[in-house]
Amino acid sequence: MINSFFKSTSLTLLILLCSARLVAQEKSVQDLEFLIGTWQVREDIKDRNWWEESTRIANYTLDSTFIEIDASSRSSTGKERTYRWFIHLNDKTQQFEMVSMFSNWHKVQFDLLDWNPETRKLTIRHAPDPSSEEYHERFGEMIFSDDFSSYEWKGENKYGDPDDPGIWRYVEKGVRAQE
Repeated sequence: MINSFFKSTSLTLLILLCSARLVAQEKSVQDLEFLIGTWQVREDIKDRNWWEESTRIANYTLDSTFIEIDASSRSSTGKERTYRWFIHLNDKTQQFEMVSMFSNWHKVQFDLLDWNPETRKLTIRHAPDPSSEEYHERFGEMIFSDDFSSYEWKGENKYGDPDDPGIWRYVEKGVRAQE
């Protein structure tokens, strides 16, 4: 009888632990809620002596299934542009995805995002599309401060000839605006 009680108690605990683990692994776009708000951003590309300053406003959209980031910027060359990012969670793959649209770029970009809450690191990557006539590859890591009031994003974009691409290495720093 004690053996039977021990087995049923152990089985119940095991089921509860497994269930809690499965629930804890469920992702949602709200895992990236720290992006919501207004950000003042400066991107620098030192080897090209170029910079861009922007204001980004992030909100939930489409019944809180997406995060929309709307931005306007001005560069060191005096050019102004707007761009918009839409981030969502692909429920089927459990992968965060981001679509980017720029007023000064003719094509839409698609990136995959990986969020690591322990290191506060958001990794952004875009692999080359073999079916595209244009080569583009992107990789970057955004590391957020303990209180999510600032971040630093280091990365690079590669464009053009896949054997000899143009490479833009950037460092971007963002600070949450006081609201």
